[in-house]
Amino acid sequence: MKKKLILFIVLLVSLVLLTGCGDSATIDTYSDPSFTKGSISKLAVFPMQNTRLAPSQSRQVNRDVTQGVNSINPNIEIMGAAKATRIINEHSLADEWAKFLDDYNSSGIPNSQLLFEIGDALNVDAIMQGEIVDVYQRDGKYGGDTALSRVTVRYSILSTDSGKLLWEATSRGSRESATTLADAPPLIEVIQLAQEKILDNLAL
Repeated sequence: MKKKLILFIVLLVSLVLLTGCGDSATIDTYSDPSFTKGSISKLAVFPMQNTRLAPSQSRQVNRDVTQGVNSINPNIEIMGAAKATRIINEHSLADEWAKFLDDYNSSGIPNSQLLFEIGDALNVDAIMQGEIVDVYQRDGKYGGDTALSRVTVRYSILSTDSGKLLWEATSRGSRESATTLADAPPLIEVIQLAQEKILDNLAL
């Protein structure tokens, strides 16, 4: 009788703690009419902004998107984040690029002249820039909410030839834990979830 009681309690606690876990990611894209498959031959992938990640995790996120672009179109010559950053610094354009991002994020209008200048420095047709737009994390509570991490990621491809926004995608990824007592899922996992959704909708 005692064993049955213990078993019943264990099962009851499990029902309280366990809930359906799930991953989800939405996507919203914009594409300029001039952006077509094969229109880019050289692409620089810049480091993602506002990642809130450890340096090693940030590098992994940058590698993921570089490898993703390469798998979509192996013919594109890709300049990775580390090399692009080094060249930008060598040409003393880092501060200008930071200001460009601030202005672009607030106005939605790219500074064409700076894009031309950076394109000349990097010798690429376009720049791909990622950004963490919004982050929400919550730990689970006993008898209450499950643990949850949610992030909004945006990637933009900007032409260094025309100075225009060629393509942009925003994905909202979320991951919910299986138990109410878990910590919020790791942020990098949710970023990768949203990033995968974006890459799935990128036609280069």
